[in-house]
Amino acid sequence: MDAQRSLNITIDDTSPIIRYQPLSLFNLDTVPDPLTGWSPICGAKTWVCDDHSAHTTSFDGAKFALSFFGTGIYLFGNVTSGMSYELTIDGNGVSNGLNGNNDTEPQMLARVSSLKPAVHTLTLVVKKGNSNGLFTFDYAQVIVDSATSFERTILNGTSSSRLTYGPAEPQYLQSWSSYGAYNATVPDGVDFNTFKASDLLGANVYTSFSGNTLLYYGPCYAASGAYTVTIDGSPNSQPVQLNASVPYTPVIARCLRYYAGGLSTNSSAASSQIQHELLITNSQEKSWMTVHWLEIWNFELGEGSPS
Repeated sequence: MDAQRSLNITIDDTSPIIRYQPLSLFNLDTVPDPLTGWSPICGAKTWVCDDHSAHTTSFDGAKFALSFFGTGIYLFGNVTSGMSYELTIDGNGVSNGLNGNNDTEPQMLARVSSLKPAVHTLTLVVKKGNSNGLFTFDYAQVIVDSATSFERTILNGTSSSRLTYGPAEPQYLQSWSSYGAYNATVPDGVDFNTFKASDLLGANVYTSFSGNTLLYYGPCYAASGAYTVTIDGSPNSQPVQLNASVPYTPVIARCLRYYAGGLSTNSSAASSQIQHELLITNSQEKSWMTVHWLEIWNFELGEGSPS
């Protein structure tokens, strides 16, 4: 019997898959105002903001939503001066948060476990404390308990023969170029030195894969923009629309641009696995869509998983 293990996926506050409402009014020339909504901030003193970013707010009713596949999720950040929050998973109340710990360092805000292994939607709503209160969200960690037979495949953006850049017309193919990667920690097997990018509207990357989890990484920065992601698209399906732009000069080098879990793996045919098709498309003119690497996970859930 294969040994069981717990799998973790870290989703930073900068990931485009997190849906913040409302965002504060800001641009590169203005300072975000947490009184008007979620304010993305970067405390880095270098060109790379990884591990130095957060979203802060003092706006009563500010919220964010995140969909994930797993059996649990942890939230990290801090609250000050009487700020609190309400947390729901799939519409069911889980916690009313913490109240006024006045801690400026990231801490665990919530810990949700023993969920059914399925796709869940987490929603967090901020409740305002006094006039000086501030709520800060740093990152989430998704947990998948009791996984067995774990396999991970990495597709490097600049070298994998399984990634097809297009469309096939010359102007699109010529728009894809390799660039020097920013200094950030990457998993074993990832090409540390380079990533692929295009700023042409309609440029895309395609691959097919077999697995139940997909992670797509590429640098996010001010000149990034909107893009769409489609898995197993049909004429009637709507692509997921995302935006990877950040309102400060430093770059998020290890940016999780897309994440999908709980994908089907087994077909009706014996010993046959489903081949998924992935298409990522730049949907904004003169904004950069980047591809550093993709991770494909394949695992089974053991008997210890919640039912």
